[in-house]
Amino acid sequence: MWDTLQLKCPKVFALADSLSYVLLLLLSFLVTLPYYPYMAGSEVAGVLYGTIAGVFLLLFIFSQLGQQVFSSRVVNVCWILLGVVVLSGLIVYAIFGNAEMKAEVRSVLIPLCALMVGWQLKMDENKLTGLILVFTMGIVVVGVSLIFLQGSGFSISETYFSDQKNAVGPLMATAAVLNAGMALGASGKRKVFLMILGLSLALFCVLMILTIRARAALLAATLVIALMLFQRYKNKYLLLSFWGAILLVVAVFLLLPHSIKQYVYQSLFAGFSGDITSGRMARNQQALQVLAENPLFGQLLNARGVGIVHNYPLFQVLNFGLLMAAPLLALYFYLLFVDIKAIATKGISAMRYVGLYALLAVFVVSMFEYSFPYGPGTTTVMNFIFFGIALQNNKS
Repeated sequence: MWDTLQLKCPKVFALADSLSYVLLLLLSFLVTLPYYPYMAGSEVAGVLYGTIAGVFLLLFIFSQLGQQVFSSRVVNVCWILLGVVVLSGLIVYAIFGNAEMKAEVRSVLIPLCALMVGWQLKMDENKLTGLILVFTMGIVVVGVSLIFLQGSGFSISETYFSDQKNAVGPLMATAAVLNAGMALGASGKRKVFLMILGLSLALFCVLMILTIRARAALLAATLVIALMLFQRYKNKYLLLSFWGAILLVVAVFLLLPHSIKQYVYQSLFAGFSGDITSGRMARNQQALQVLAENPLFGQLLNARGVGIVHNYPLFQVLNFGLLMAAPLLALYFYLLFVDIKAIATKGISAMRYVGLYALLAVFVVSMFEYSFPYGPGTTTVMNFIFFGIALQNNKS
């Protein structure tokens, strides 16, 4: 049916594709603006979120025109698992009077819709490059503004100057990974230019992460970019390549100027007199003690006031127990499995696969932030769109 319509009305569907790309560029810039200094709680913020929602809705509609909406097995499995999550939430509410699962369902809905958008988009290298650069421009504008308006420029403060660093940091990490992927996956006449530009922007994003002291984001960006470099330049002597990469990193670090090493050290450790995890490890231990007593239902039967556990799987199991959290965990680990499998198969052999690494970055962050890999808010929309684009190119 759709094929027949496309043959009869090619200009209409071509226009829909063009509009989808324009809306995507607009969305990629807009999703960064809620984290601009002093935006939170302002009157403009409400208008901005409404605009983002409207643009995303239009993008979703236009991207699905002329497409087989449920042609992706990954998308279908995710929606089925989300349906099971909803059922689990209803059971939790009926038996325990707990409605917290509703927030978890809501947090997953936008990323899954974003995944559907990415799956339906037709993106060549030029379009993908433009999208990465527009998204990065938004991140740089927000990041530099935070650093100079809420901080004292590119210097390390002993106190965290931005309450939004746990959301902005992963955005910066995503931009760093995307630009590194653009550099490593570029081809054609602009390969050298894109490599220099991509690596420069990636390094600048890492510098911003260091400055705002978003350590989970720094770890995510570092690990994922290291994986990309390893996959891009590995040879058949895998073990030799692995140790060679480690020795190269150590050598580069030793040769760095003292000022740069001091900057990194202060970003990671300045202002800590005790627990470097800011109490998170202690809360994780308390959560494990609660689960040891009641693994099936966690705090559903007896809330112990452990506090917020900054680890997505542990957070869900603590709140709902292994039994009721099982659908949420199934969705989480299914997406992670699909992502890792695709990375192992395709690597960074082309720029179109960079979305695989963008999603992996927020999964790394989810080990240290309970709202990731799905949120908060607009933080991960682009990760899932890029992931959908990569899956579209990997379907064959």
